Amino acid sequence: MAAVVADPEACEETRDSLRALRSGKAKRLHWRHESEARQEKIAALIAELDAWSIVVVGMPLDSKRQERARRQCMERLLFELDQIGVTAVHLESRHAALNKKDKTMAAALYSKTVISAALRVDFALPHEEPMLWVPDAVAGIVNAARSGGVDALRLILGTAIREIDIEIL
Repeated sequence: MAAVVADPEACEETRDSLRALRSGKAKRLHWRHESEARQEKIAALIAELDAWSIVVVGMPLDSKRQERARRQCMERLLFELDQIGVTAVHLESRHAALNKKDKTMAAALYSKTVISAALRVDFALPHEEPMLWVPDAVAGIVNAARSGGVDALRLILGTAIREIDIEIL
């Protein structure tokens, strides 16, 4: 699970740059649907942003327990974001039942004081919020590098990514 940390005042320019990278009539960038050449362009743009990313990688991943893994990764990610003073997080909206699970998870984290009330967790649709395209790409880059693929794109991003490994229980 990945997040991009950016100054909200700089996001509109970033959104415009991301929108300019869409191909044809595509409503969004989606990492796994992009060609290698386009992935390089996207990675180069991300490397130029005045932003950085946090990626929480949970292992081992049991395909039958993906929601559990998501909750554990989300807990750590939200904790890390809260610790550095992030005040607004926009999760990629899935569908109503899964969004409800995410809201319940966030409520539990507030209740247990894992995250402070200063951190607002909300949802956004990727075809409406281009900033969601950045963590999608970053997660794809980290996954490819960790899966034995070419890590040239990971190298392009350099220190703009903080990777955190957690054990999925």
